[in-house]
Amino acid sequence: MTASSKLYQTKRFAANMFRIFPACILIAFLLSEQVAAQHQDTTQTRIERDIERALEEFDSEEADMNLEELLEFLQNLANNPLNINRADIDALLQIPGLNFRLAQNIVRYRNTQAPFQHVDDLINVSGIGQATLDRIRPYLTVSTGLDRGRDLYLNPRYWTDNSRFEGFSRYQKVIEEQRGYQRPDSLGGFVGSPVKYYQRFRYTSNHLSLNLTQDKDPGEPLAHPADFDYTSWHVALQDNGRLKNLIIGDYSVAFGQGLLLWSGGAFGKGSEVIRTPNKNERGISPFTSAQEMIGFRGVAATYGNRLQLTGFYSNRQRTASEIDDTYVRFPTQSGFHRTLNEQERRLNLNQETFGGRIRLQVPFGFIGVSGFHNRFDRPVQSGTLPWQINNFEGQTLSGYSADYRLLTGPVLLFGEAAYTENGGYGILSGAELELGAQTDAVAVHRYYDPTFQSIFGAGFGEQSGNPGNEEGFYLGLRHSLSSQVRISTYMDQFRFPAARFQQRQPTSGHDWLALIEYTPNSDLQFYALLRYKEREEEYADFDEMGREFRVLGENRRTGARFQVEYQVNPSIRLRTRFDMVRSRSTPEEASRGYLIFQDIRFYPLDNLRVDARVTMFDTDDFNSRVFQFENDLLYVLSNSMLFDRGQRMYVVINYRAASWLDFWLKAATTVYENRNVISSGNLQIDGNRRSDIGVQVRIRF
Repeated sequence: MTASSKLYQTKRFAANMFRIFPACILIAFLLSEQVAAQHQDTTQTRIERDIERALEEFDSEEADMNLEELLEFLQNLANNPLNINRADIDALLQIPGLNFRLAQNIVRYRNTQAPFQHVDDLINVSGIGQATLDRIRPYLTVSTGLDRGRDLYLNPRYWTDNSRFEGFSRYQKVIEEQRGYQRPDSLGGFVGSPVKYYQRFRYTSNHLSLNLTQDKDPGEPLAHPADFDYTSWHVALQDNGRLKNLIIGDYSVAFGQGLLLWSGGAFGKGSEVIRTPNKNERGISPFTSAQEMIGFRGVAATYGNRLQLTGFYSNRQRTASEIDDTYVRFPTQSGFHRTLNEQERRLNLNQETFGGRIRLQVPFGFIGVSGFHNRFDRPVQSGTLPWQINNFEGQTLSGYSADYRLLTGPVLLFGEAAYTENGGYGILSGAELELGAQTDAVAVHRYYDPTFQSIFGAGFGEQSGNPGNEEGFYLGLRHSLSSQVRISTYMDQFRFPAARFQQRQPTSGHDWLALIEYTPNSDLQFYALLRYKEREEEYADFDEMGREFRVLGENRRTGARFQVEYQVNPSIRLRTRFDMVRSRSTPEEASRGYLIFQDIRFYPLDNLRVDARVTMFDTDDFNSRVFQFENDLLYVLSNSMLFDRGQRMYVVINYRAASWLDFWLKAATTVYENRNVISSGNLQIDGNRRSDIGVQVRIRF
């Protein structure tokens, strides 16, 4: 592409961008004259803002990360507020805006002063000011009279206290026909319909949880209601005196800092520079999502108060690629069974796991030890590529870890050390510091040996997924210049002691982020974010004889973002974002990408919410791709990756027909200006448009 054509495209893109915002402003104010008095800001609106922010707080370049269970956890937390007169420190730590110090102060206050009569009484707790109280209030509630009868286990009212039933049915589909549905089964085509169907039924109370989740991915067959490709279920007792949890069926495990045992997703580096490196463990918890290849199936329990004992046993079938009649690869994570080949190896590997944890609460924190033993019924081979030689191989694996979280004055120390029986180990240690009333800092060092085989872990680091083959030092800082202005930054230096994915030798890199947030009032918010990442990468070169050899170069990616959010009135919210990306890999020329979107949320009626967005993007190539999170159906995480040149538009409608009945509809389309084929293989679409539709209904009472 010539310099003149690039300049023309940039001017054209800028001209189109600035047509969007004035139009949306005009629409907003016209609507505001009609509906300003019809809807008041609600608790749910504030909750959604926290969830949207949380979903922005991991590396957006990891577009394929499956965080469905983590999203459901945040949504369930929002829909089922914690009782502050019963919640322990672990439960309080899951609340956005609460750290270990504040959670400990809440428990100490209610134990030494008096139970809370109202959520607003939290203002009397040391360290909680009005801003913190406003943020955490939507997630909290107070005791009811039935709590005094909590030991009457034979009383049916005890088990049905605060009962809730929720039923979901969801339909999603790509409108344009994809190549896999045109090919016959015998040539590798999809054997089922293009519909993605999901349903879930869950009953919960203060002490009981029952759940059934069923899911069919696009291309998978569904002959009858009992033939879903994936079914998840559980029966769980919760918060019954010293018996904290007893789960039969599907469950997830999240211990310590995630080096050894952590299923269900975790946020990585992002704009929440202080809290992200220090994980707040969730212990064992019922599993409700449709993430097929994570979690455990069997029985798990936690017993005790200050000294807690946890044990779990799991026996489930997994899907793995077969090398021959004896050997397989490590189980896949996709969960797709759409072709005859995928169907033939469906659930062809048995995985048996058992383990446990002992955790002691001391006056100034927690210390714990965890362990597991895992066995496959067929031997697993690791692969022969340079970045595969340290992967798990064999049939059995055991692992052990010790972790701590200790509060000493203004410093919170946290960390974990883990070991796997093949001789690999991982260590993470960090400290959160209060440097004053307006300043917080965190420093974290991590070292994950190349031979560390944490097959169930999700430790903090540069690489997503299981921790291994990484060393790094992270420093984060957040400072409030005033009640209206806050700045955040982090710097992370990392290296990979052995070959990482698609590399053949050790590499290193660093990245940093700077964020400034300006909130002149409760209705108007600005932020500007700048991020830079540099990583060593190999590329091919040729000598004088034409022979190929590998050279170590660098990949640099710079991203800049500006966003403004304006609450025009309680019924209308506008949001505008501009992203710019510059990417350069040795020895290629730099490529650039741009994205701008304008969206609007408004309430034509008290029970009707509409979210709409128009996005324009223009990138030179895949390396300068851009990302955006989108509003979607409830419990659906949507992180769109966009490259080349085009537009994307969507609308999401949420209609509450009754207090027990909700409907959602999402329609989206992406139109490309410079391509006539979208995707490849079985997912290929011949044309320049990809459209999606989703419908969801929820009943609850």
